[in-house]
Amino acid sequence: MIYSIFGTNDFKIILELDKLIDTFVLKNYQIYRYNFNNQTKDNDNIQEDNEDTQKEVEDLNNNQENILTTINHHLNIKDLFNSNKIIIIKYLKENDLPKKDYKFLQHSLEKIENDKNIITIFASKKPLKLLENLKTKKIECKKFETNQLNEFIEETAKTNNVKLTLKAKNLLISFFNNDIGIIYNEIIKLSNYKNNINDTDILDLIQEPNLSNIFSFTDAISARNKELAIKLLWQEYNSGTYDLMIYGIVISQIRNAILVKEQKKHPEIKIDVHPYVQKKLMPLVNNFELKQLKTMYAQLFKYDLQLKKGKINAILALELFIAKYI
Repeated sequence: MIYSIFGTNDFKIILELDKLIDTFVLKNYQIYRYNFNNQTKDNDNIQEDNEDTQKEVEDLNNNQENILTTINHHLNIKDLFNSNKIIIIKYLKENDLPKKDYKFLQHSLEKIENDKNIITIFASKKPLKLLENLKTKKIECKKFETNQLNEFIEETAKTNNVKLTLKAKNLLISFFNNDIGIIYNEIIKLSNYKNNINDTDILDLIQEPNLSNIFSFTDAISARNKELAIKLLWQEYNSGTYDLMIYGIVISQIRNAILVKEQKKHPEIKIDVHPYVQKKLMPLVNNFELKQLKTMYAQLFKYDLQLKKGKINAILALELFIAKYI
């Protein structure tokens, strides 16, 4: 049986993958993980430690040919003591596969496409051509629209036995935009404090990142104070805040500033930016033209593509951003 989980919503892919794994782990499936993305921090060539459901796979040193040989082995050979397997293949670079390896993998998959004892799950950015003519259960994970983001927050809160007011949800979205990984983790942290959360609680309880530092950082950008902006950036990073979290929030605040600026021109437009965030962003809104803000936003997304390809890190990207626009 073959599954394909794909799309631009990376965290949703992780959630869907975990959900699928949970359904089979209880049935005593052995799990084998393979990751072809060298930029990821986790080592998916070795299975996670869980003696009851998983066993170690030899360290293949990210050698694509060795990994494919091992994958084909698990697809074609039944284990002596347990024939139930889940084979997870993340970010396969099918365009880099030699023709003979591509054909062999495709042939191996054809043999197990109806086999309920061997579950093969592919996770990727785009649908794989390799699977086009195979029986595949597809799960697409797109970036959330506003209503989907609200549903996601509601579902995550319910799962963690916490209730968020509408203002609290809007404030989370204003801070973190469509970064559902951060939102997911923040809701879990909030659930450890109280069962009912309002927007004031959000401001009081969210400590990472330091919200006052983030707004001080955008104030420094507004004032075109390059030295202070760099200082605050490193201060936040050195305090232990994850660099990609800082980067994501800067993108979110530039986006919010654009929305507030557009609403100033057209008051009839409704925007999903919390009044507290609107107030804190006024220096940025007032000191930059709408065209400038949109150019800054576009530049941050260009850097984001370089980040995903591993060509640059988040702190360097923000330093280049400050150098260019302040």
